[in-house]
Amino acid sequence: MNRIIVEPREHVFETILGQDSAKRLLRTMIASNRLPRALLVHGRPGVGKRSLAYALAKLVNAFPEGERADCRSAACRKIARGVYIDLIEIAPSGPGGQIRVESAHEAGARLATAPIEGQRKVLLVLDSHRMNVATANALLKTIEEPPSYALIILVTDRPGMLLPTIRSRATPVRCCETPCETLAAWLLERLAQLGGDRERARFVAALAEGRVGRALELIATGLLENRNDSLQALVDFHREGYRAFMITAYRLSKGEAGLAGALSLLFSWYRDLLVNRVAPTATELLFNKDQLERLRAMASRFTLEGLVEALERIARRFDLADRIAIPQLVLESLLVEVGMATKC
Repeated sequence: MNRIIVEPREHVFETILGQDSAKRLLRTMIASNRLPRALLVHGRPGVGKRSLAYALAKLVNAFPEGERADCRSAACRKIARGVYIDLIEIAPSGPGGQIRVESAHEAGARLATAPIEGQRKVLLVLDSHRMNVATANALLKTIEEPPSYALIILVTDRPGMLLPTIRSRATPVRCCETPCETLAAWLLERLAQLGGDRERARFVAALAEGRVGRALELIATGLLENRNDSLQALVDFHREGYRAFMITAYRLSKGEAGLAGALSLLFSWYRDLLVNRVAPTATELLFNKDQLERLRAMASRFTLEGLVEALERIARRFDLADRIAIPQLVLESLLVEVGMATKC
């Protein structure tokens, strides 16, 4: 099977699945010497933003060979190992998960000196939405008056949280989801864990909503192995009622998939119940196609309004997935709300 590149800094354009529009735009800008000094690479979590940012840092210092997997330039090799002196990275740190203002000042000072090894010096700001006002203002001066050799790449899945003054000075580059069939075929070709099972590959691709990083994370955390027990826990919950909400939350939260994995599974299940209620014969729309009998047995027990409300309640919890939260407690409160919505 073909090797999967998990570490974002090892990617080049050629190894990134999808993102054809973004790669084509950036390639054209570089070739015509019209690459902006600041870029805002944005998209949903797990869609491939960091991979694209590192690949771009390679390409601007090794064009055009830097987009190929067999590139042996110093920039490509050293960026992949994290030792390239002309790549400056800042990211959130500390218990607050913020980008420190000191990091912005240090990055600005380093960017002010000419590149040592490459043609361009690149400043990569990861999770840039985690800048507070002081940090953003410190970085703003660098973005407003960058040296001619500089490239600043802001990476975020929440561009709306950036200061308008930052957003207005950076050219947006959107990373899009990959079609689920394309992602499923890619996973099937590369992952022994799927055992050649096309339906399992389609389920993971659908659950990840076309985001390759999210798909790999779901597989790595053992979500597939624990799925049957998790779904049975939901069946038991709706059969036994509120007295089972604590044990159900425990069964959903155990394992390494974490809160995000449990919420994704919950959302896929209640979505499929809704689809089955609205269009019972449209099995091609289901995420959990292999659970059709379970779905049909449960779907008739719920109203459309109840399922829609349950999905809304689950969707609101996704914001907690990347914060400091105890999965079981979040799931316990969620199951109480889902039970009320579906009249458990």
